[in-house]
Amino acid sequence: MEATSQGRKIAWSLAVLLLAANVAGYALNLYAAAWWFDRVLHAATLFALTFWLALLVFAPVFLPGRTLLAAALVTSLGVAIGAWWEVAEWAFDLLSPGNVIKGKNDTIIDIVMDTFGAALAAALAPHYLRSDQERPGS
Repeated sequence: MEATSQGRKIAWSLAVLLLAANVAGYALNLYAAAWWFDRVLHAATLFALTFWLALLVFAPVFLPGRTLLAAALVTSLGVAIGAWWEVAEWAFDLLSPGNVIKGKNDTIIDIVMDTFGAALAAALAPHYLRSDQERPGS
């Protein structure tokens, strides 16, 4: 399996867009301006990252008859990335003044939103993949 050209365009566009949104969130202090910004950004960022990984790295894992297993693997990878991000936030709080992690509830809600984004990406990824037999010139 490999990503379709449309899938690659979407994956790269989302990656660039969400990188810009994350930078803007810190630069413009959007986290303080809108209570929901952190929630949406966690889900959207993990969606973009997991979708990119599913199409551009893990596409060969999505074999016919094994789509559910591949989706579970890709979702798990997205959740793990989100968990590592929470560890990074915790470490940042230890090393600098401020309060990036706003307590246990914030951390858990962030991981729930990460999981939602990763699962959605894994569910949508197969629609943007094609088998070797479907490739032009095959």
